[in-house]
Amino acid sequence: MKDYMKPYDYDMENYEACLATRDFWDDCGHEWTYKTLDEKLVILGGFVQRGGNLRRVIKRYAEDRSEIYRCRIHWVIFTYIWRMIMGDEPMSNFNPMSKRIKCLDNDELIKLLSEELKKCVKEICGTRYNRFGEHEIYNYWIVSNEYQYDDTALDKIERKHWRSHPDEPITVFWDKEKRWERMYCLF
Repeated sequence: MKDYMKPYDYDMENYEACLATRDFWDDCGHEWTYKTLDEKLVILGGFVQRGGNLRRVIKRYAEDRSEIYRCRIHWVIFTYIWRMIMGDEPMSNFNPMSKRIKCLDNDELIKLLSEELKKCVKEICGTRYNRFGEHEIYNYWIVSNEYQYDDTALDKIERKHWRSHPDEPITVFWDKEKRWERMYCLF
C-alpha cells in the first residue's frame, strides 16, 4: 500500500477537468495503467467528498468521444464499485452482487459509485520518521476494506427504484443485466 495516496488539491473546475479523461474512464487505454485502482478511487473519492458531481464528469468525458471510448464507462464504474463492495474477490458474472449491480440504470449506477466512494475512501492519520530521524504525523488516504460485502447503499438504491417504478415487472428489471452482455455503449 502506498502511504502517500491523496486526492488532488485543485479547485473543483480543474479537478473535474482532470477526472474527465481516459485515465479514469477507459480501462482499455494505456492511460489506465498510470495509476493503481486504489489511487483512482482515492482521487475520485476526494472529488465526491468535496461535493463534486460524477454525473457531470462522466457527461463531460463522454460528450466528445466516439462510442469506442464511451462503451467502457459502465465497465469501469462496475470495476470501481466491485473493488469497494467485494474487495479483492475476483469479478464473476455468477455472483448475485454482480447481477444486482448490472440491473441498475446509468443514474443509479453513478449514484451507487458516489455513495460507495463517500463511505469507503477515508483520510487516515499516521506517524513516521522523517529524513532527520524525527517522528512526524502525516495524513494519507485509503480505500477501506471495513465495508466489504456491505450492500446497504445498493439496497437503498434498489428500494428507491422499486418505489418509483411500482408497475415494473421483476422480469423486466432482471433482464436489464443482459444489456451488459452486448458490446454496445450504455453511456
